[in-house]
Amino acid sequence: MTHRLRGSALLMAALLALAVPVRAQTALSALQTDVDQVTKKARASVVTVFAQRTATVRGARDAQPKRRLHTRVGSGVAVEEDAILTTASVVLGAERVMVRTANGIQLDAVVAGIDPVFNVALLRVPELRLPPIPFATGRPAQAGDWVIALGTSYRAQPTQSVGYVAFRFAEPRIPLLQLTNTVYPGNSGGAALNPRGELVGIVQGELASPEASLSGASDERRPGGMSFVLPVETVRPVYQSLRKEGRVRHGYLGVSTTAVSVTSDTEQGLEVPIGARIESVAAGGPAARLGLKPGDLVVGFDRERVEYPSQLARWVAATSPGSEVEFVWVRDDVQRTGRVALSEAREVQPAWAAEAIPSAAPDTQGDRIAEIERQIQRLNRELQSLKNKPAPQSRP
Repeated sequence: MTHRLRGSALLMAALLALAVPVRAQTALSALQTDVDQVTKKARASVVTVFAQRTATVRGARDAQPKRRLHTRVGSGVAVEEDAILTTASVVLGAERVMVRTANGIQLDAVVAGIDPVFNVALLRVPELRLPPIPFATGRPAQAGDWVIALGTSYRAQPTQSVGYVAFRFAEPRIPLLQLTNTVYPGNSGGAALNPRGELVGIVQGELASPEASLSGASDERRPGGMSFVLPVETVRPVYQSLRKEGRVRHGYLGVSTTAVSVTSDTEQGLEVPIGARIESVAAGGPAARLGLKPGDLVVGFDRERVEYPSQLARWVAATSPGSEVEFVWVRDDVQRTGRVALSEAREVQPAWAAEAIPSAAPDTQGDRIAEIERQIQRLNRELQSLKNKPAPQSRP
């Protein structure tokens, strides 16, 4: 009996050992099946976006300037039968916009609304009847969630990649998801989907690096990593505003600012940004009501540290008019705090936001990605300085 029990136990252990890789293989096969089903169903909803504008190109010294047709190529995703979401960076300043479907149909599109602050644009193509992709519901996407990215390349070829959310940048009003998915040139405006085939965000592009590009034409760039996505909880209200009014209402503080920096104590020659210095205050505006004055250094917005004037401008603009916000500023080396309700910006599209998306560069991410890159570099420097510090001596 003892030998029989021992033999049964050994057989059971062997079966369990074999079951582990079998289960793992089954899970991977199921994931591949899910990805195939999602991409096959959603591919018809993803289009290529062509945005054309005439640009003046300077020739030789004595030659007359020439006018050439410049085309930006991006991606778009259908959220209604005839409505497509893409990024503002693709269509901003375009004289003509066209879309090409997965089955090769190419039609002119109308820009129904555009918002450079959130980098989202809404296109209408009345002749199209595309299967819309539903917005994801439930909790926002978090680190570790699987994501399928669908888009098109500069050559209008379909692209897809599977990855997961590596990090969530909780920037005030404009969060970003950093994915491990591969980003292809032309993916800006593409769809980020969960395993259920729901839209969890709009692809903004990649964090550019020397390794991710080649010298020469921009359409020869290699696929890169560190893709960024504007999550659906931000995309949805922007889409609803663009659909209803053709624009998004932005907050207004009523100040002009300049950058301020100090020399780093840890790295020679490094200038560290410390805030936005107020140069002027609009009479009767929220800043005037708050008591801000020229010379004040704004260092905090809604419990988030302000380092650059562009941060402050973007966060203010991304706040709904009427919202009360806490500001922190420094005057005469004394920190002050106050709250004020923002007004509505008179400009439909803030000039600074439009300028942050260069019209001549395809698939750009503007100042936001550049600032994130600076933040990453700053964090790396701080970590390195901590590593170089001597360990504290233990006390008896």
